Amino acid sequence: MRKAMIRRFLSLALVIILSPVESHPHSAHIAFAQNTGPSISESRGQLTLDGKVLLEAEKDGFMSLREVRRSPTGFDFLVIACGYECNDNIGFVFKSDGSGKRKITSRWDLILQSAAEWSEDGRKIYYYRINSTGADAPRRSPVAPVAPVEGWIEFNISTGRKSPATTRVLKTSANYAVFNVRGDDALNVRSNPDRKAELAGAIPHDAKGINVTGAGVRRGRECWVPVRYQSLTGWVNQSYLREESESFNHQQTQSK
Repeated sequence: MRKAMIRRFLSLALVIILSPVESHPHSAHIAFAQNTGPSISESRGQLTLDGKVLLEAEKDGFMSLREVRRSPTGFDFLVIACGYECNDNIGFVFKSDGSGKRKITSRWDLILQSAAEWSEDGRKIYYYRINSTGADAPRRSPVAPVAPVEGWIEFNISTGRKSPATTRVLKTSANYAVFNVRGDDALNVRSNPDRKAELAGAIPHDAKGINVTGAGVRRGRECWVPVRYQSLTGWVNQSYLREESESFNHQQTQSK
C-alpha cells in the first residue's frame, strides 16, 4: 500500500514539472518592481532608469518630459514628452528594463496633450493624433506629402503598425476626463447611443472623474459608451473622453 502511494505521488510530481506554463510574449523582460520605475529629473529634461540615461531633451528633440505610463502588464512603458506648448507631444516606448527604445510619433503625427492610453492587455497604445496646433499641416502637392488623418489611432506594440483605433475599448475600471471640447462648449450626454437621441444633460469641458458603466455601441464610425458623471447618466461619444493618467513620475533632485 505504501509503495503504491509513493508511486502515485511521484507520478503527480512528474506531471506538474512537465506541464507547460503559458507565458506573455514579453515575458523575457522583467516587469517593474512595485516601487521602481523611470525617474524624471527635476528640470524634466532627462529620463533615467537605474542610473542609465534613457532620454535627454536636446538629444531626443523635446522641450520637457510630461509623464510616464506603465503598461497594465508592467512589461513596457510609454513616455510622453512635450513638443510645441506641450500640446503637440512626442511619444516613446521602452521595455521595462529600459531597452528597446522606440519613438512612436513623427512630424505631423503627434499626441495631443496627454491623450494616450494602454489597451487592457498591454498590446496596444491608443493616442489622439494631431498634425499640429501651431502650424498648418501640408496638403497634397508635388513637393509635400499629405499629413496623416487626425483622430484616435492605435499603435501595435509587437508590429509597430498604426491604424484607426477601431479596437479602442474604454475601461469600466478607469476614470475618464472630457477631452478636445472647446472651453465655451460642453460634452452632450444622450439618452440613447445616437447623436439624434434626446439630450439627457451635458458634462463640462474640463470635467474629470467620469466612469464608463458598460460596453460601447457602434453607430457608423462613432462609438457610444454609457457613462456616469456625478448624478448624470447617459451615453456619450467616446472620442471625447481620455483616460486619466496614472503615471509614475519618480522625480530625482537633479540639476540637469
